[in-house]
Amino acid sequence: MSLAHLSLALLAIVDQCNITKKPPRGLFCYNGNMKDFFFLTLGLVVILGSIFLFFTRSSVIENKTKIITINNTPIEVEVADTPQTRTQGLSEREGLLEGKGMLFIFEKPAQYGFWMKDMNFAIDIVWIDDKFNVVDIDKEVSLETFPQVFHPNQKVKYVLELPAGYTNQHLIDIGTMVQF
Repeated sequence: MSLAHLSLALLAIVDQCNITKKPPRGLFCYNGNMKDFFFLTLGLVVILGSIFLFFTRSSVIENKTKIITINNTPIEVEVADTPQTRTQGLSEREGLLEGKGMLFIFEKPAQYGFWMKDMNFAIDIVWIDDKFNVVDIDKEVSLETFPQVFHPNQKVKYVLELPAGYTNQHLIDIGTMVQF
């Protein structure tokens, strides 16, 4: 059967559906009600799929935040507790507002290294042990120090990055207790 014969056969079926409103035996007629149902179903699938993707994407991108306290001063911190969030850190950001920071949480204490790769502003790095005591501080670490790697003088479980000068302004020193 050629393409022309097949086209004529399909046209004949469509004409029969339009005239009699009954399909030939074994076939169906595609009418206006079916068209409305099809587009309604398609629209619902697109809308529900979009909602699902929006909420899934939002939960992945949205960083966890927490309030910690040092010397009776609350600090709102973004929590970096996965390999991806710890690797990204504050890189490529424009800055940190006063009273804000990033708290890196590790599974076990170690002497973790930090550097200023892709940083756009200076920071204070506060090294915190597993008992929530400040054990070391690197003050006003500038972006020009890259590729130097900064390490604490002992094992830590938490690292807090704050705007440069914050530790001096708020009297944060070695031995200061951090409240989570």
